[in-house]
Amino acid sequence: MENTDVKTAYDNAKADIANLLGWFECELSKEPDKLNWGHAGTLNKVKSDLLETLSFMSGFPEESIKESLEEARIDAHTQKKNQQPKG
Repeated sequence: MENTDVKTAYDNAKADIANLLGWFECELSKEPDKLNWGHAGTLNKVKSDLLETLSFMSGFPEESIKESLEEARIDAHTQKKNQQPKG
């Protein structure tokens, strides 16, 4: 019986996290009419909290995750630059 309770709690937490991530996607798709530094600050606070949470969940240091994000940003920038028409 105890294993069933643990499995149910685990599955519920997992499903809730997946739904929360969906909400994040929805919120990130919204663009304010007049962008200001407050909007950037809010997203940076959320990013910081997510870094902390991912580090806790994965066991990877926050610095390693930040480095991966920077590499992904550089790769995306390079890809975008290479896709621009030359002329």
